[in-house]
Amino acid sequence: MFPCFGATEQELRSSLPGDDIVASPVLETTHGITIDAPPEQVWPWLVQIGQGRAGFYSDSAWWDACVDLYYRWLARETHGPPVRYRRAGDHIAAEWQALNAGDAILDGPPGTASYIVRKIDPRRCLVLFTDTHLPFLLPAPLRHTVSGELSDAFVLAPVGGGKTRLVRRMRVTCAPMPFRIVALPVVLIWGELITARNFLRGLKRRAEVSARTAG
Repeated sequence: MFPCFGATEQELRSSLPGDDIVASPVLETTHGITIDAPPEQVWPWLVQIGQGRAGFYSDSAWWDACVDLYYRWLARETHGPPVRYRRAGDHIAAEWQALNAGDAILDGPPGTASYIVRKIDPRRCLVLFTDTHLPFLLPAPLRHTVSGELSDAFVLAPVGGGKTRLVRRMRVTCAPMPFRIVALPVVLIWGELITARNFLRGLKRRAEVSARTAG
């Protein structure tokens, strides 16, 4: 386990939905944030994430530019049509609310990185799994030599005053060891210290603004 952003000691120690998916992680992180909106007003923002949907709520122009560059590189590599990072994360879209276990959430051009919904309990938890993200850290000729699995669990709980406690846990395993030495710093620094924090803060801002508007 790695010390994480915003999580309490109890949240760090607690078992969460999705912990069984990557049963023996080599890295686990847990983040937490309190949102001034009830779970039913947070959930619509959470459930619509993904490439070509609402994106991942970074609110960072340089982050979006880096992701866009990566997407374009993957699109060229696969010799498919150009794919850029597309997002519409400034509103709740009705067409993105129907998410089910087994659905794919893209995080790159088709055929590259994507998540699969493993567990979903509306207004309570969303658990995603991927075995595609980590191999795409390497050039194409090397990807068949490595493996990597990652789970992302988002758990919502109501707290006093109409607020929501959102806890996000990531668990990852990968092999062989040389790949682990390369992949884990990327996951920890780019994925957790930057992306995960931006995501939670962006989700919090959107949910709180929409809750105030609804109120």
